[in-house]
This record gives sequence, C-alpha cells and structure tokens, in this order.
Amino acid sequence: MATTPCPDPGAIVTYLNPDVLHPSVYVRGVVVGPHVVDPRTSHTWVPVMLPDGATSVLDTAHIIEVLPTDLPGPEGEPAG
Repeated sequence: MATTPCPDPGAIVTYLNPDVLHPSVYVRGVVVGPHVVDPRTSHTWVPVMLPDGATSVLDTAHIIEVLPTDLPGPEGEPAG
C-alpha cells in the first residue's frame, strides 16, 4: 500500500477534488496547520486554505502533488 504525503504547514498541495459536482477536477491550496490522524480509519488529514480563502480539512489520500513551503526554517534558511 502506498503511503500518502503529510505536507508541512505552508506547503502548496494539488489534490483530487472530492466534490464530484464541482467543475474543477483538481484543486490547489496551502496547508495552514498540522496534520491530524483519524483514530477510527487511520487516515491523515490536513487543514488547507483554498484559493477563495475558505478553509477545508483534506484527506491526504487525495493529494497528488506537494510543493515545499517557502517559509524560513528555524535557522532562517528556507525549509524543505
């Protein structure tokens, strides 16, 4: 079984839109917080800010691409 990515806050993610009625098949957003694990299913979820400013919690199984964060690391160097 393939592992799913668990991106850090600030990472840009592209994911398969779980809303089948939405016209966009793929959506891009920015991870805005730490991941959580559903204790019942063991799925990992991350909070994502969407282009319209809304925030959604995304099952990481839907992520198809992760671009690393540009936020500085603890030593002032770019993270990632």
